Amino acid sequence: MPNWRRRGLQASLGLGLLLLIVLCGCQNPFQSQPLVGIILWDQEIQSFEDNLQGVIEGLREEGYLDGLNVHLQVNNSARDRCRVAEAVEKFREQGVKLLITLGTVPTLVALDATCHTRLPLVYSGLGAPVATGLDWQSQAGPRFTGTSMEVPVQEQLKMLRLALPQLSRLGILYCLATPVAEATGTSAAAAAQEMGLVVVKATVTDERLPLLEKALADLQDQGAEALFLPTDPVLAAPNNLRVICERMVQARIPVMVPFASSVTFGALISYHADSVEVGRQAGRQAARILSGAPPWEVPPEIPKVKRLTLNLRVAQDLQLPLSRYLLSRAQDLF
Repeated sequence: MPNWRRRGLQASLGLGLLLLIVLCGCQNPFQSQPLVGIILWDQEIQSFEDNLQGVIEGLREEGYLDGLNVHLQVNNSARDRCRVAEAVEKFREQGVKLLITLGTVPTLVALDATCHTRLPLVYSGLGAPVATGLDWQSQAGPRFTGTSMEVPVQEQLKMLRLALPQLSRLGILYCLATPVAEATGTSAAAAAQEMGLVVVKATVTDERLPLLEKALADLQDQGAEALFLPTDPVLAAPNNLRVICERMVQARIPVMVPFASSVTFGALISYHADSVEVGRQAGRQAARILSGAPPWEVPPEIPKVKRLTLNLRVAQDLQLPLSRYLLSRAQDLF
């Protein structure tokens, strides 16, 4: 090959490499890719799958592409705490640079499993971070940050009141197995009472079907006119949610849920964060830490986008005339 052609080829390769480095966030793409471990609570729940998609998009927007300048490894814990702990240990053995946890339980388990380390963690999809012990403000140099799914209960109940103007007795159901459900359930009861509603509360200790059916029967016997489900990793599982909505529709009791994907199981309404957007926010936060920022310089965020989802089929089955104003506020209708 002539020298002039060889020099031209080398110059072209050099420019191409420089462009690739710039596109990859000013990092050398041929250096070893930092490992980012992602642990989600249950990939069968659509909101967690959407959350994961958003995280990947947020990282990409900041120049971090899986397989190019970062290695993303996803672990689905399938609602098993032991699998979360095992995943954390495996990631640590592999030299993980950052953990991203999707859901309350993976976040709490991962923080506990790494309590004697400085391994940074970014959470996403938590319902109530402060209520579950993740008070970023109270800690000196926290090694975690993230974006929650938390939409204030008062805002959710105001939307429910628009759908049910005559509502006076509100049922609240949650499982005591997870801190976030108990925290948001208690918060919902206090907010409902402030609005002048009579609260009819029921709890279950785990997801055994007989316990769930008894709790639902108790809510009916106590005259609940609507059911509010707080953020609850246990009751949000498809099988449990399907049972809840079927029983309540049969009893002509509309259900409000915290996630849009849950509406498809027969709930009437959800006023919720956008799971993809929340994941995207967390992905951007993770990118800042990968770029060298310590977690205590990346403050936690709340959802920037809130959406209203309505199930018109359920409204028709329950013969509920939804107002034009409420319908105009909805982004998604089923």
